[in-house]
Amino acid sequence: MKVNITAGERLNRILQGKYPGERFVPFNEAMSQGTYSAPLFSEEFVRERAAVHGVSEAEYLGKLSGFMEVLKHAGEYDEIVLWFGDEPFCVANRQTVLDALRRHGCRRSILLNIVHEETGDLIRQETIVPV
Repeated sequence: MKVNITAGERLNRILQGKYPGERFVPFNEAMSQGTYSAPLFSEEFVRERAAVHGVSEAEYLGKLSGFMEVLKHAGEYDEIVLWFGDEPFCVANRQTVLDALRRHGCRRSILLNIVHEETGDLIRQETIVPV
């Protein structure tokens, strides 16, 4: 089983158009905005991040529902591929995604595709090995 995790909905649409047979799930967060003190995706984290974004907890979880489903099965995927840009905003988000995957049982290497966010064109690839 393979999953592709993208920086957000816009990049998700671009990549779905380029690779129509693949499954893409947007992360849909902006970790460079605001702060948090609770463990990733705990109830307290959700409260804190919903407040940062000015939405209800239900709305926050709705935007992250696809990613949260991936986390439930993080240890079951044969292949996980991340698709993110290279600017500081995306660096913060992809680090959060990597931390969350590890905390939810992912123990395998992850392929990181650094892409141009306007076109989805590949800039470079990195393999991230578990620590």
